[in-house]
Amino acid sequence: MGFESGSLSFHAFYLSKGFEPGDIERFAARPLPPIKTLVGDQPLHGWAGPLHALDGDLTEAHCWRGDWLWLAHVTARKAVPPSFLRATLLAELEVERRARDVEILPRAAKTEVRERVTEALLRDAQPTFASMECAVDLRNQRLLASALNDASIQLLCPFFRETTGVMPVLCCPESAAYRLRGVDANALEQLPLTPNPDVQPSPDNALGAEFLTWLFHRWERESAVFDLDGQRCGLMFEGPLTVSSDDAPGCHETLLRNGTPLDSPEFGIALWNGKRLRRAKLTLTKGDWIVTATVDAQDFAFRSLKIVTPKGESAPAPGAEPDALQGMPSLNRPGAKPPADPADPKRKLEVDERLDRAAFYVDAFLHLYGEFLAIREDPVAWRAALAPIREWVAHRAGREP
Repeated sequence: MGFESGSLSFHAFYLSKGFEPGDIERFAARPLPPIKTLVGDQPLHGWAGPLHALDGDLTEAHCWRGDWLWLAHVTARKAVPPSFLRATLLAELEVERRARDVEILPRAAKTEVRERVTEALLRDAQPTFASMECAVDLRNQRLLASALNDASIQLLCPFFRETTGVMPVLCCPESAAYRLRGVDANALEQLPLTPNPDVQPSPDNALGAEFLTWLFHRWERESAVFDLDGQRCGLMFEGPLTVSSDDAPGCHETLLRNGTPLDSPEFGIALWNGKRLRRAKLTLTKGDWIVTATVDAQDFAFRSLKIVTPKGESAPAPGAEPDALQGMPSLNRPGAKPPADPADPKRKLEVDERLDRAAFYVDAFLHLYGEFLAIREDPVAWRAALAPIREWVAHRAGREP
């Protein structure tokens, strides 16, 4: 699955209590029901092990990886491909029309045929699976889950609460502001980041976009380094960039990609007209840890998070087997591959090491957000911070402030 290899895409969630490895028993009590119990188009929901949708091994030995509990929420349902359903339905409607010897079938007859065809096709349909990987951080009260849209979040969170008694709270600009600084995001004074006199303060809260724009200005004009738990860290922005504002004149969202979007005049003009940075590729570093991801300031979604291979390590060869298959017999090789030596600098990172780096990225991002909030919640400090930001916006747009 994605947490084990390739890039990671996830939301972070706050948990109201800490978890221990033995808590996997709670998830084991709500496994994915047997597939043979699927009836019609009614889905089945349950927990599965981390390897695949039918991994029923929900034990501490299987799911406990380092400081993480790694498992998946699985939804199984029978579904008929829409094109096949439509073709079969049209054919049956034509048969029914000829059998009745009429020009047009009554609506009731069409409904009856549609229900009969759908039921028959679902009876023989093969199940499909949708999995959301979950990793419970045992050191912090936090959950990382590959639930990236509202529908997935609304499905995962209540089911997680039913299983554990703990309701995950999405880590978004508003919830993080309250957790980090006790700040009510809706009570903050709204001031434009641009000196453009034609841009009025937005009535809508866009705290996340304000933060990402502030951070970009800090990186470009002030400092690209910061301290996290006594360690020196760094940050760097890359394109593509998405700038947006629901109140800006003309289009409300602009995507800058290809070429050099960070230096493009279009970026400055968008900022001048009241848009703020909503999405960007942000790299965060600590020692030899280099982690990059595309961050969405609207809901703090982390997409395509990649762990850059440090000097002295090498990425796995194309086509290499994931950790889930190591130690298992294969048709393509006579025996199991021996486990990698932990001291080998060229080894592939284990899933818990990958998750540790993802957790560092979230920690560093929220640390920077906390620094922003310390300024943003103070009206005097925020107005003082706006002066160089507005000067920077005017310079970017080629205008006088």
